[in-house]
Amino acid sequence: MCYGTKRAKSRLSDRLTGVYTLLFTGILFALSVGVFFVAFQFLIQKQSSNLAITAELISDHLVEEMEEQETLSNPEILTEQNNDQYLSIFIYDPAGTMVNRLLNFPVDAASLPANPSAPALVFRSGHMLLCVSRPIQEHGTVYGTLYIVQKLQSETAFLRLLGILLLGANLLGALAALWVGRFTGRKMLSPITQMIASTNQIDGGNLDARLEVPEPDDELKSLALTINNMLERVSTAYRQQGRFVADVSHELRTPLAVLQGNIDLLARWGSEDKVVLRESIQDLQKQTAYMNQLVENLLFLARFDNMQAQLNVSAFSVRELFGELLEEQTLIDAEHQYEVSLVGESDMLTADRTMIKQLLRALIDNSVKYTQPGGTIRLGFTREAMQAVLCVSDDGIGMDAAHCDHIFERFYRIDPARARATGGMGLGLSIVSAIAQAHNGSVSATSEPSAGTSVSVILPIQ
Repeated sequence: MCYGTKRAKSRLSDRLTGVYTLLFTGILFALSVGVFFVAFQFLIQKQSSNLAITAELISDHLVEEMEEQETLSNPEILTEQNNDQYLSIFIYDPAGTMVNRLLNFPVDAASLPANPSAPALVFRSGHMLLCVSRPIQEHGTVYGTLYIVQKLQSETAFLRLLGILLLGANLLGALAALWVGRFTGRKMLSPITQMIASTNQIDGGNLDARLEVPEPDDELKSLALTINNMLERVSTAYRQQGRFVADVSHELRTPLAVLQGNIDLLARWGSEDKVVLRESIQDLQKQTAYMNQLVENLLFLARFDNMQAQLNVSAFSVRELFGELLEEQTLIDAEHQYEVSLVGESDMLTADRTMIKQLLRALIDNSVKYTQPGGTIRLGFTREAMQAVLCVSDDGIGMDAAHCDHIFERFYRIDPARARATGGMGLGLSIVSAIAQAHNGSVSATSEPSAGTSVSVILPIQ
């Protein structure tokens, strides 16, 4: 495995670990905040209720003392509250002047909220304080105002401890999430690592190797199957390319040898023997024409392979195209019979007319090569709702059905000797297939020995 692959895998694993850790820690933090908030609200509400009751009791007590002493300024009336070290009390007369107080802990009355009827929470010097005020009155007579401040010492300590525990739980949770995320990430990426290792072993000399497909039916299995399918296509294309190069080399070897032989003859006897000169020139012309045609066919197929073939699509009459082909064919072939059949309400076809003509010409030439003189070659056209079918059939020598799936492959020959006798290159039907595919169509063949062959080109209706 290359260094770049290791780094990429490491980055992916780190990203997965980071995402998992952040997600888990975020959820844990949100839960911790929720727990802390609920505990805080519970404690404050509980102490608020208690403080309100305490305020009512002290207010009633002060009313009773007021009836006996007729004053609220006497410090003794508050001595009963000295046992509560977290409770401070302030007494104000009706004019708002402080007349008495009990400070069990230091607090500045001026900094507190003014006359809260309901318990109010304030923070002073790192402490939580609950404040509440009550009027000191009886039968409509107001004697003053009671102001009570309670320091939530134990509650503050509890909440501080709870916060520390929750923070510690978050830190431990983050570490646990980091470890679990790293372990899980590596385990999840293990099949991908194996795929990378297997893929790195595949090269031009080992295209038959395939990835191991994981057992669970998940995305990784789909990925492995997709890569294996791609490798199968690459392997097939590689083998076809190798066979193609070998076939081209073979096809060129013979005419080149003939050319070289005739050149040698011309160099040795051509200037003296006119027969040798004439025959050598004829062979040179023949082989040159063959090579030119071979190169033209290969360039034509290469344009389709590279998606460079441009279609000039237009609507045209198939009947007129058939008539044009037969008129040309009768000038060069008087040994065969030709029949035309058109089925459908319309004979119009939308396609590249020049290429369709080339396609039909290749099919006709192929039928002529393998049909005995006097035989019949049939041209058919059928137009249906969604497709059009062009068909060229003959009653020639035919072939075994096993060859029908291969005759559209480049340089495929059923019998090389028969191909040499007919002058075939093994590219005509490949061109037919390429033209059909360029029109988003398909081509198929049916045949039977001694009964003939039928080739159908199916094109979509545009």
